[in-house]
Amino acid sequence: MKVVPAAVFFEAIARRYDRAYALGSGATKERMARVLAALPPSPAGVLDLGVGTGRELSALQDAGYAPTGVDASEAMLAVCARRGRPVPLVRADLWEALPFADGSFDACIALHGTLAHPPSRDAYATLACEVARVVRPGGAFVAEMPSRAWLARIDVVPSETGRVAKTGEDTCVHEDDALGFAVEVVVPSDETWRETFGPWFAVTVTPLGASETLVTGVRSLVPA
Repeated sequence: MKVVPAAVFFEAIARRYDRAYALGSGATKERMARVLAALPPSPAGVLDLGVGTGRELSALQDAGYAPTGVDASEAMLAVCARRGRPVPLVRADLWEALPFADGSFDACIALHGTLAHPPSRDAYATLACEVARVVRPGGAFVAEMPSRAWLARIDVVPSETGRVAKTGEDTCVHEDDALGFAVEVVVPSDETWRETFGPWFAVTVTPLGASETLVTGVRSLVPA
């Protein structure tokens, strides 16, 4: 099965993402509760990297936050824009310079494994610099990622849409049978998160069950 760039993969699944890929409402509510607990008190501006179809936006809004969504997929943003309470949406590549002024947000989130599809390993360093630039001192960073413990256990496992096949010590591919192609998944180590974001954030990496990791960070009050 052909591996395609993440932008191509997510553009292709946008119209069926909520039906085929998204978690149920109960699981989504539980996950958002822990995300909200890691954010600064509301009201606050939150940058949602890889906002996708925007399933988490209502939880942020209900809690008093003002989210702004960024995604590289025009099709994903089109679905997101049809939600009942619209938010500012920006089409941009989150792995490049973010189109926002310094200190524009109180927090930045990247949920559902958004950061598992970098164009290169160097992209994490660029991302960390940009997140640190747009998040105000004292602000927060929150990311949900697959875990190394999960990756170590799998060889080939079925998924709701196809299968996941391990390809390396820190990589696998997610194959989508309906599309006939796959996207690469990168699973950084806990040390990578600490080293990459550590110059700007006090980083905590917390296991979540058997398959995920929650990466949180508080932005230093002293400029790096």
